[in-house]
Amino acid sequence: MSLPTTTPGAPETPATTATTATTATTAAALSTVLDADRLSELLGQPVRADRLRIKPEVSILVSLAERSTGVVTGWARLLWPVSHSKAAQAERLADSLGLERPRVTRAVDGDLLLQSGPVHADPKLAEPIARATRQGALGAWEAGDLLRYNPSRRLVLRVGSAVLRLRARAEGLADDVHHALSGLLPVPRLLGSEAVARCEGHASLQQWCGDTDLAEVADDATVAATRRVGALLAELHSCTGMLEPGLVGRLPRQHPDPRDLAEVHAHQLEVLAPELAHGVREVGGMLPARIPGEPVLCHGDFSPDQVLYEYSTGRIWLTDFDRVRLASAAADLGSYLAVIPPSLRRVLLEGYGEHRAVPATDQLGTAIALSRLARLADPLRQADPSWRERVGAEMAAIKRIAEAPQEEAAWT
Repeated sequence: MSLPTTTPGAPETPATTATTATTATTAAALSTVLDADRLSELLGQPVRADRLRIKPEVSILVSLAERSTGVVTGWARLLWPVSHSKAAQAERLADSLGLERPRVTRAVDGDLLLQSGPVHADPKLAEPIARATRQGALGAWEAGDLLRYNPSRRLVLRVGSAVLRLRARAEGLADDVHHALSGLLPVPRLLGSEAVARCEGHASLQQWCGDTDLAEVADDATVAATRRVGALLAELHSCTGMLEPGLVGRLPRQHPDPRDLAEVHAHQLEVLAPELAHGVREVGGMLPARIPGEPVLCHGDFSPDQVLYEYSTGRIWLTDFDRVRLASAAADLGSYLAVIPPSLRRVLLEGYGEHRAVPATDQLGTAIALSRLARLADPLRQADPSWRERVGAEMAAIKRIAEAPQEEAAWT
């Protein structure tokens, strides 16, 4: 289907005034976004959805990757009539910052608007990117410098021998914890500069460490590295009393209640797959509201991709403290155990147990279930066309663990 380009924001545009147009359901719009052929046709370039965020009957936002290379090239979003004004806002923002306007704004699927643009014109990140550029924290960069892009939330770039993180929302707590830990643990050194400081919490700069993250290492080295990860996590959990009381007082307490997590997932799933929404609420009600145990300094999102790795030496560094909090030690262990092969689980716990007592098996099993619940929507966020099957299978696994958490951790 070939539709004319529209100009968003003007009252006379067909997309905003047509009385006969119909509004696509969120499920139908999602199918359009996940169909790489259809998306490429609409945008006039060979792309696929890479990361995805849904606000039911409001918007669907995705990052775009080249189909042949996987290189991230920009973003696209479908806007329901209630949010059509955001398309014009993006154009005005680009004009005010002296940036290229979004490349595509057109009607699609009834009265939806499809808008697309380059990364530097991201609706929420354009301003932090432009500010970092004005202040001298960011120079010219290319697609190959992009390490991670979560549309309208975060952009991570390699800048020479450093890593620049840009955030849509100003955040100081994660950097403060990172700075405090730099004298206690192997973490990348934060590189303070006036240019970064003038970005007012929207940017941080850290030294480049290692060659990759541990999620990308798939050889015999993972066994020794995983043991060191367990030891490093135990050290992190032992740092709680070494931090300034004022900093500790700013940390969130505990992880989200499983019922709250389930409700967040269910809100999206209700308009996409109602049977899954019912199931996730049921699973959320099966898990305890909190994991017992003394609160310690927790990473909050602990997984192999948060551990940097150097091939030549086997050195590791812990990174990314955006979800740092005080919680039971089992929460971090369960988060990591939930995503590594069973063959590495005992190795991780042996490394941890050399420095701290390993939590009870039922606590670890519950923590694994809670971590898997928190990640339940990952197949959807990752724009996987088979997300329904994967989410359904994951819910069944979480339910099985919730019924007998000690059996999930029996290998300890």
